[in-house]
Amino acid sequence: MSNLISNIAASCGKISAFSMKGMDICNRDFWQTIPSWMKKEAIKDAEAALEEDFAYLPLSLYKDFSKTGNRKNYETPFFKKRKMLSDLVIAECLEDEGRFLDKIEDGIWSILSEPGWAIPAHNCYIRDTTQLPLPLVERPILDLFACETGEILALVRILLKGKLENELSEDIRFELERRILKPYLNDHFWWMGGDGKLNNWSPWCIQNVLIATLSLETLTEDVKKEIISRAAKTLDLFLDEYADDGCCDEGAQYWHAAALALWGCLFVLSEVSGGGTDRIFDDMKIRAMAAYIEKVHVVDDIYINYADCSPKAGKLGAREYLYGKAVKDMGMMVHAIRDWKKYGYKEDDNNYNLFYKALAFFSAREIEEGQEGANQEKKPSFVNFEKTGIAIYRKNGVVFAIKAGCNDDSHNHNDVGSITLYYGNKPLLIDIGVETYTKTTFSKDRYTLWPMQSAYHNTVNFPPFMQKDGPEFRATDVSYSFKTAKMETKEAYDINAGVKTCKRSVEFDGLRILVVDEAKAKTMPTLTLMSVEKPEFGEHLVSYPSFRIYFKGDVGLKTEEIEINDKRLRIAWPEKVYRTLVDFKDRLEWTIEIKQEETWK
Repeated sequence: MSNLISNIAASCGKISAFSMKGMDICNRDFWQTIPSWMKKEAIKDAEAALEEDFAYLPLSLYKDFSKTGNRKNYETPFFKKRKMLSDLVIAECLEDEGRFLDKIEDGIWSILSEPGWAIPAHNCYIRDTTQLPLPLVERPILDLFACETGEILALVRILLKGKLENELSEDIRFELERRILKPYLNDHFWWMGGDGKLNNWSPWCIQNVLIATLSLETLTEDVKKEIISRAAKTLDLFLDEYADDGCCDEGAQYWHAAALALWGCLFVLSEVSGGGTDRIFDDMKIRAMAAYIEKVHVVDDIYINYADCSPKAGKLGAREYLYGKAVKDMGMMVHAIRDWKKYGYKEDDNNYNLFYKALAFFSAREIEEGQEGANQEKKPSFVNFEKTGIAIYRKNGVVFAIKAGCNDDSHNHNDVGSITLYYGNKPLLIDIGVETYTKTTFSKDRYTLWPMQSAYHNTVNFPPFMQKDGPEFRATDVSYSFKTAKMETKEAYDINAGVKTCKRSVEFDGLRILVVDEAKAKTMPTLTLMSVEKPEFGEHLVSYPSFRIYFKGDVGLKTEEIEINDKRLRIAWPEKVYRTLVDFKDRLEWTIEIKQEETWK
């Protein structure tokens, strides 16, 4: 086990209370320097919140998840009331006129009145077990959103220093001790480590636990040290899950809650230790985890995606800028400045998180003055994330990715051997991502959902048999080089398919890509091609508006139209996508040619 963070944290001296860099409402010099456009947007959001009531979350709504599996019915008002409170607090800090205080106190009262802060989908004490229908008030669960609720309320106290009713401020302190501090010190949850593989939950929860607890002025020095020691141990275990190349096996979308939340933890530790932990940012793995997001970037707000990740994986903003600054990654800083100026300062996800909102205002002036085109680094033409099995190739505006690895990633899809292809901002061969989360998404029935199945990825399958999930279902004999990729994927398939071989090799030359699939099993192999563009068939040919694929030898071709009605999928995709199935025998050689001119040569 790595002890990087534990060793550095242990060497720190006296620990101070977390205070968000002195950004409280009394610091008028700071709040009066906020760019006028940000102030205008923030106040507009808060004024909208003034017109709405904080939602009451009845027992029947909580129980609805156990009955229907629907997560959104409860989570939508749950997150909305937290966003309303965060918006109101920022606006009050900007104005300092008391206009939003009554509504803020209503929001605090509403959240403090909730019996439990963990959402129904996370209401269990053992990982991957059936959720309890009701929260146990006597034993609070620390899930992602209980921890995040604690962070929001802690920052309400910090930012509105001296403005809240004393009794209400004390109520927040009491509930933070009862619902966050005591469970963290006295209970154990899987994301703390020791119960299998960790994922984004660990840094995401730790970040918010650190804010919620280290903001409490009543803590003794020994308790502060204990909190930090426990947090550092979990973060070291999380780091152990990563290879030195920094690849996030959950994908770019979850990187914002994984590596970027790790940076959030280090930001908090830096403040409370007076910069005593800052040498962590010189560590090569911490730097590589930051660099990952640029390596998987395609163009605009598009990223190479796999697992549950969407290609619309989120813009970069204040947090990414500050992480880039900490590790001296100029490319990431410039990317964040560019996205900030193009898309604005607000988070795509977690737009209710008060810490993230505060960081945007904390760094606003510096980002506003940054040059979005200065020192922009060219992306590498070839990237090999060896442990995760992902290779990315770039040439002439083409971005091509292939995934080996295994079917045991966090947020896993059965996608060993799958490929993804973009030309500029055009998706050619796609990875669909995941639908809106339901109870089924994280259950034993996960792989009954079509987006998780290998038959809906750009892989070879053996109908009716597909790939299986688990660490033993993987690619072997993987070889990646500057222009080629090779692997054997027979171990990824259902044993009943009797797969003798399923080799894939690729020769990449930008606008022209040669793929060879060699496959033998009990049943005939079928290649899946997922696309946004509608295909047309010719002799040994599939033609799309932006590219075409030639097949050497006899093939059977058919296509089906898939309607995209799910709201989460519609963020990235249009109303329809297409799945083309290519039947072949033993060996299929296919060449992708990308359209560069207005007409084909």
